[in-house]
Amino acid sequence: MKPSKLFLLLILLLLFFLLSSTSFSQDMRKAAKKAYQELLKELDKNHDGKLSKSEYMAAWKDKNFAENNYKRWDSNKDGYITEEEYINAVVNIQNKKRKD
Repeated sequence: MKPSKLFLLLILLLLFFLLSSTSFSQDMRKAAKKAYQELLKELDKNHDGKLSKSEYMAAWKDKNFAENNYKRWDSNKDGYITEEEYINAVVNIQNKKRKD
């Protein structure tokens, strides 16, 4: 499976869990952590435990979409998406879902 398809599959799977959950639980944080670890297996080419912008961008055909999403996921703007940033982004998605 190409990294871009795996990435989309993991995001869709994660969103499924978010949409089916009425509250964000420790289990959801574990699921987000596991999804991030799977992303690292496919995308983290230098095995440093985080996703650089170039590693992230390589997974997407639509570079404009990827650029916009990357800006959201890299919350501290240091050029990497870390596990903490990934999990926090998932929490923010869940919180937004609750407000809608």
